[in-house]
Amino acid sequence: MKNPNNNLTHIYNELGNNVCLYPFFNGFYQTNHLDTQTSSNNSIRPCSIILDRTNPKIWDIETTIADTRNNKTWTDIRRTFIEASVHDIPACSACSFNERSGATSARQMNNHFYSEFLSADIVDEVKTIIANDYKVTKIMSMDYYPSNYCNYSCIMCAGGASSKRHTFEIRYLNNKQTLKLNPTDKDFYPLLDNIEIINLTGGETILQTQVEDLIDYLIEQDLAKNIIITLIANASSFPEKLVKKFKQFRDVFYTISIDGIGDVIEYQRRGSNWTQVEANALKMFKEFGCIVNCVITGVNVFGMCEFLNWAKQNNVNKICISPVFRELHLSVDVIPDEIKMPLLDKLILAKSQASAQFIEYYDQIISLLQYSKHNPENLKKFIARIKVEDQASKKPLSQVVPEWAPYFE
Repeated sequence: MKNPNNNLTHIYNELGNNVCLYPFFNGFYQTNHLDTQTSSNNSIRPCSIILDRTNPKIWDIETTIADTRNNKTWTDIRRTFIEASVHDIPACSACSFNERSGATSARQMNNHFYSEFLSADIVDEVKTIIANDYKVTKIMSMDYYPSNYCNYSCIMCAGGASSKRHTFEIRYLNNKQTLKLNPTDKDFYPLLDNIEIINLTGGETILQTQVEDLIDYLIEQDLAKNIIITLIANASSFPEKLVKKFKQFRDVFYTISIDGIGDVIEYQRRGSNWTQVEANALKMFKEFGCIVNCVITGVNVFGMCEFLNWAKQNNVNKICISPVFRELHLSVDVIPDEIKMPLLDKLILAKSQASAQFIEYYDQIISLLQYSKHNPENLKKFIARIKVEDQASKKPLSQVVPEWAPYFE
């Protein structure tokens, strides 16, 4: 049940506008890895998009999940969010960039979600953690990432997050890494007794046997009624066999990954079929109510007017605009001004004709393009990578996005 004290304005007034609640309440728990020389152990980190590749082992499970969340790396991050700013944490550069460019960040989205659904008094709980030298005694939320199994090979993805992408990397990028799937740590299931929110991720979540096993366990242990589940799905299928099970949980929230329509999504999310995605997505909206996550790249940004027009026609009005954050050779800063300016003109015109609830999405995309300065070196990397992507795509990018055709002649 929502705690009446968890007003987001109150939280920011007490803890600062730059606080991220994830390191205080959550853990992104991963039990699968590409086998490398750096780390192949289970890991627990504050969130899925934290960017710190300098020392992957700092996130490795030490003795238990709970103990690892109180090591120096974690306590230092919590301290920085209270005593400094999100912009002072290099590993949080993705959220920092989004906020500076006018897009919505995961930090903002997650803070809002926690303020709505955590039962604890957030301000009191964080102040207790601060007084305890930034160590936590409870885990109220958990991201569970058991497998990279996925039926898509998205161009902005990596093998660690998609089995199909891993296959692509082996064939086209000469990547020889192998996948390692680990059992859960001994304290994982006991921690679930007090969890209020479980964020299921992957991979394609609803295709993972580990996810279904966990759902069954929570139902069998009579824990489901106390737990909110969130899932990320690509709408390649509809989870018919899970619908009845979901109804036994406190609530279920779907985030559907849709980055465009027609040829655009089929290029960016290789393996997708727009006819199937559209049908499944609209059925999910009717059954569950969903949020659409739209990852903006230098590929699909040229089709955003068409995508938002489709969304409006189908009353899909909960959209998160998410600039690509790892594969920077695909970001909008690859776009030269000679094709960016006509795109901006197109978006500004579409915004002038948009309904009120869609104006903010146009504003975010326009702001992102205006904030992102052209990077010639990233353009070179973009062209080189797209030539590889074209080898595995139904159509080359030059046909999907004609604006790019002159750069591939």
